[in-house]
Amino acid sequence: MSARDPHSALKSEVLSRIQSANGLEIVTTKLWWGKDETAKNVHVHPSMWTSAGVQRTDLLSYLGFSRSDQCPFTNGHTCYNNWVSEDFEPATFAQAFNVSFGQLERAESPLNACGFSLAQPEGWGYFYGRPSGRSPSHPVFAVGDGHTAIKTESMKGSEDERFSFRFTFIDTGREKAFVTHYRPKHLPVSSEILGVFRYLGLLEFPSCPEFDFEPCFYRALALIPRGDNLWGGNVDQAHRAFDSHSTQFSIGVENLLAANATMEAVGMEILQFAAPRDRIKRDIAAKVERPPTRATKAKLLQTSSSNEPRAAAMPDTFDVAISFAGTERKPAEALAQQVRDAGFAVFYDDLYPEQLWGKNLVAFFDEIYRQRARFCVMFVSEEYRARKWTIHEARSAQARALEERGDDYILPVKVDETDLPGLPPTVGYVPLSAGIERISQMLIAKLNG
Repeated sequence: MSARDPHSALKSEVLSRIQSANGLEIVTTKLWWGKDETAKNVHVHPSMWTSAGVQRTDLLSYLGFSRSDQCPFTNGHTCYNNWVSEDFEPATFAQAFNVSFGQLERAESPLNACGFSLAQPEGWGYFYGRPSGRSPSHPVFAVGDGHTAIKTESMKGSEDERFSFRFTFIDTGREKAFVTHYRPKHLPVSSEILGVFRYLGLLEFPSCPEFDFEPCFYRALALIPRGDNLWGGNVDQAHRAFDSHSTQFSIGVENLLAANATMEAVGMEILQFAAPRDRIKRDIAAKVERPPTRATKAKLLQTSSSNEPRAAAMPDTFDVAISFAGTERKPAEALAQQVRDAGFAVFYDDLYPEQLWGKNLVAFFDEIYRQRARFCVMFVSEEYRARKWTIHEARSAQARALEERGDDYILPVKVDETDLPGLPPTVGYVPLSAGIERISQMLIAKLNG
């Protein structure tokens, strides 16, 4: 449908027109090119901008909107338009757009401090009648591969909870540059983080000497000598940008991920992911039908820590997913640890902090509890019944249980006498008072059955 002109058709109808609080006029239209050839389009006319930084027009460009002059649906103004599904809700879109733009703005300052600038494919060009405001993407400095050089100086390093950073100076004989190296602490990297890295212009190198020849991501900043100008050059700028990473980089990444998740909830995305979502879902559907092999379990056992559950590679399917309210985190964690130590794949949120970071958790948790686990252990309590997240998990698990037609997918652990809507009182349960040691033994026996 993208080949069609969204402003002309044999028949057109304006379905809705709203003026949002964030300066967007949003017009949805339905277009006909034939009896059975129709499509729905949305036209957005922005009327607010800021004097610096990323603009609303840039966010529209990120989301796949195209710019068109003299739009008949916005009274002849220039508009940004996009094809949308039949269930597109303009008011919901406007609210999400406003939230997402605020998150982009909150990402901008910490990333600027680290030497990044948010891409501005539209910028102020729209407001001044020019085709674009700034470069559509982040500049990537071609300094070889960022690692191979006749001289390399390791200058300093830092870290935060999620990443390790290294700062080097290289001389290739033809060029000199500062290189910042990024190493996520927990692998594999989620598709969301890869999407952020791609957006920021980070490149991947397979064998980085700064991280014991493990893979890294990096960016190079070509050296600008000071020369005769006391305030010239970029040496101080390069050092300041690196020094900001330990306190600012993850904040910027977190807000970028949040901005993307907000728009993902209304069917649009800012970041480009490592693989198409439809293909990922097909892969999951193909693999969920068969449980993890013994070899897979042995590998998980070898890579797990016997001290505490920490981030690990997330498998495609799980032997068991654990659903609990915050008040039961301690017993849930103990159960997750004991079952994982027995060689089984366990979904427990604290095992995968980086993989969950930035995901649309509503959709992802539904996928986990409805499709990707053999069993679901549910800690049923008054708190569990009261929390929206646990209710969401319970509904997904109950939908799976209905599909299983009576098979014992849900394994309830009763914390108190609370009854959970949708969970029949005839379902067998184990009281938490039996102790986690006993519960884990029963679960392991069931998984081995």
